[in-house]
Amino acid sequence: MKSTQTIFLNTIKENKGNPQFLKILKELSFELSRKKIQRLKDDKKIQNRVGELFEQYCFILENEGIKNVKNISSVIEGLIKAVSYDKEEFLFKTIYEIEQLKKSAATQKKEIQNTISNTYDILEKHINSLPEKDIASKALNDTKLNAIEMLGILRETTEEAILTTLEKGKDVEDTTFQITKNLTFQAINDGDFVKKRFLDITRMIMSVSLEFANENLGFAKELVNGSVEGTQKGILKAVNKFKNDIKFAPDEDDEIFNQNLDLAKKELPTIEDEYIQMLKELAEKYDGVIQYSLNEKIEKYNGSVEKIKRATLEAKEALSQRLEEIASDVSIDEIKEKAEEKFENLKKDVSELGKKANETLEHLKQNETAKKATIEAKKLGLRAWEVAKNMLDNAIKNAKEGTKKDK
Repeated sequence: MKSTQTIFLNTIKENKGNPQFLKILKELSFELSRKKIQRLKDDKKIQNRVGELFEQYCFILENEGIKNVKNISSVIEGLIKAVSYDKEEFLFKTIYEIEQLKKSAATQKKEIQNTISNTYDILEKHINSLPEKDIASKALNDTKLNAIEMLGILRETTEEAILTTLEKGKDVEDTTFQITKNLTFQAINDGDFVKKRFLDITRMIMSVSLEFANENLGFAKELVNGSVEGTQKGILKAVNKFKNDIKFAPDEDDEIFNQNLDLAKKELPTIEDEYIQMLKELAEKYDGVIQYSLNEKIEKYNGSVEKIKRATLEAKEALSQRLEEIASDVSIDEIKEKAEEKFENLKKDVSELGKKANETLEHLKQNETAKKATIEAKKLGLRAWEVAKNMLDNAIKNAKEGTKKDK
């Protein structure tokens, strides 16, 4: 078997005049060096071997009269590639697996959406066959509103609810407040407690309201005021619920809280600032009464923002306290072991669910899905308006009764 030096020497002799000599030299250094170091496990031994090979290659180049900056640079590039090759391959493989896992998770979410949607369809068919279906139908639609983001029709439902409010033309600001508050809270509560979700959901609901305001300037101020107050109240309600949920979280979820502690500590205190920044960005897209009303709300918003700040601070403290309780009962190694075990199980589950989801999605027709979403949005939008109107009517009724008692 020819030695590394012999192969290196013979190859450069054969290719000295080749226009691609620098590329050949680089690949030659890479291939020969990789074979010499691939079985070495210790980094120090690998670095020592690389140094020896570099001296050998330079010695041969000097003897051949071609030791210059460009040629030595090609040798160095080949050596660097050889040293990092296996680790880079592992990195690329890991990145690929992560991307595949993300795709599978997205597909799984879609399958869950389809499963939930199909279940709602079955229940609706049975409800329609009942002699008295009004109560059951309202209950079903209320349940759908609680899963509004999972169903993927938050924008459409918001549009239908506000459109109904404008068509009625009564109590527009107060009804918009109730609608946006309920939808914001329900959508946020329907998924992970992550700031980006908060802002994405709120931006979507606010955007819908402002689009209607731009088309109906007679109600622009009412729509702006109602949706700003409503989304803010929805966020506040979601943060308070999260704070209370932390206190009663089961032990099996403790390691998840541990993993997300740093994220929560960073994100919770800044929700209100980014919410105001979002309002400012939306205000820049409009002019006239919409921009004026938004800027007016932003200027007067300090008191309301303090409520969110206080709630997010309390949630952060509750999260920290819960983790301290966990730390006293469970060692870090145990938490890590549980988390790794859950992650491995998750990968298996996602893989299996991803295969099933792909089979299901092949049979879906996009136009039918869109048509179904529109029908669902109309029903849920009307129900969202009804819920908001009932809440408003009850508030007015209670206020009147309170006034009578005072007299």
